[in-house]
Amino acid sequence: MVGKILAGRYELIDKIAEGGMARVFRGRDLLLKRTIAIKVLKDQMTGDAAFIRRFEREAQSAAALSHPHIVNIYDVGEENGTYFMVMEYVDGQNLKDYIREKGRLPVEEAIHIAAQIAEALEEAHAAGMVHRDIKPQNILFSRDGKVKVTDFGIAIAGDGVTVTVGDQIVGSVQYISPEQARGGIAVKQSDLYSLGIVLYEMVTGKVPFTGESPVALAMKHVQEEIVPPRRLASGIPKDLEQVILKAVQKDIAERYASASEFLEDLRNVGRKEITPARVYPDGSGSEEDFIRRPARKRSGNTYLNMRILRKLIKPLLAIIILGLLAVSAWYYVQNYLVVPEVTVPEVRNLSQNDAVRVLKEAGLMPSEEIFYVYDDEIDVGNVVKTDPPEGRVVRQDRAIDLYISKGPEFIVTPSLTGRTEQEARVLLRDLNLSMSVVREYNDDIPEGEVYHQVPGESFPSSPGDEVVVYVSQGRGPFKLADLIGYSEEGAIAYLKENELTPVVRYRFSIGSAGYVIEQMPAPGSEVLPGQSVDLIVGQ
Repeated sequence: MVGKILAGRYELIDKIAEGGMARVFRGRDLLLKRTIAIKVLKDQMTGDAAFIRRFEREAQSAAALSHPHIVNIYDVGEENGTYFMVMEYVDGQNLKDYIREKGRLPVEEAIHIAAQIAEALEEAHAAGMVHRDIKPQNILFSRDGKVKVTDFGIAIAGDGVTVTVGDQIVGSVQYISPEQARGGIAVKQSDLYSLGIVLYEMVTGKVPFTGESPVALAMKHVQEEIVPPRRLASGIPKDLEQVILKAVQKDIAERYASASEFLEDLRNVGRKEITPARVYPDGSGSEEDFIRRPARKRSGNTYLNMRILRKLIKPLLAIIILGLLAVSAWYYVQNYLVVPEVTVPEVRNLSQNDAVRVLKEAGLMPSEEIFYVYDDEIDVGNVVKTDPPEGRVVRQDRAIDLYISKGPEFIVTPSLTGRTEQEARVLLRDLNLSMSVVREYNDDIPEGEVYHQVPGESFPSSPGDEVVVYVSQGRGPFKLADLIGYSEEGAIAYLKENELTPVVRYRFSIGSAGYVIEQMPAPGSEVLPGQSVDLIVGQ
């Protein structure tokens, strides 16, 4: 889509990001002469009429927001089935890349960043909007260091709709709130939970939960308690830890009621006591203390129950052992004596997530390592091929390698003008481009120098494409002047000026001594630079 102009004014210059639902391009508003960001929905999303209506509604709602820490939305539109959103362009890195680069952030810096995010959420929540996908990738830094929250593309405008794509919850599971992970309605406290996770990552350098799959990771947000950040990193103030732990409570009612409350406690870190979170009143104790809930007190019948249990323990153990042996035998037969086989399904041109789902449904597992390759036909992010290939019969649970398209491999055509033919040939060969030569006379360009090329400089080419170069042959043929009657010196000067080589011979001639009496080639003949011209001079 690079180079396309939408709505007659928004030019797509280059792609800068891609998500599950849309691609983001750096662009140019040709009317207002400014750089912009353009989010374009992927084709697979445009067939969902309900999603399109929600996309347009949310864009219009987000466009009403005006805040120094929120990326402005300028326009939303559709052209020939292409749905797009025009936004403020922020020329800086995102928070995720910044954390990868710096590691743990200083406490003061983390608080400063989190406070700006909270201010943005305070504004959005007051307008009835929930972001739903607060994560470091959606936190941008402008050139002057100001924080900008972007991507309200999956936000909800206060209507309580849970947005999904296929059967997948929208949002990044490393930062998703428990209610979103359960498929429930996102509320403003959901954004505060995600902000708490972001703040946790800033001060510890890591996210609290990891998992083998998005579902497993999402369920950890629902079921497992978070390790207090001061256990992972030193130098974190106790009251800052309390802010984080209160924000990430499983129960919505236990979290901050508003971004304003969150912001107030954040600004008061180190100044006054902060109301502690219910689960971790002081941030102390062993790891088991915050994973396990306190056990109930024993009743008065505990002693009698223990005596009965002791009498039953041996037969119960025997039954359990026999049961385990039976299960082990069954497992051995099923997994080692019986080898089920399945056929690798066709997943070419499916998205990575869809391909993983299809493979799992077929009893296969995608390899942990994903391979990315250039491909001229398959869209970016879709599967090019598998290894073993589709149709191959393999053992169930076999790991399947997925090769994901990076799109066409483009080579920027270099500038060849002013280079020699050999220099141009070597340069193009190193870039895996072929070259053909057109040689033409040119009175203004030295012989052997490239003066034109097709395609031109910076044109995106593919490997093996041909570049046509035009090489000067120097000055072309021209008509020789009539030199008869010229003095010897005048004729020689003319020939040298026109890059011709004079060959002078003398012949006796009455009355013509010192003057040209004959020439070869004859006057008016076409000659080339470097050619010899015979002059007969009288003496």
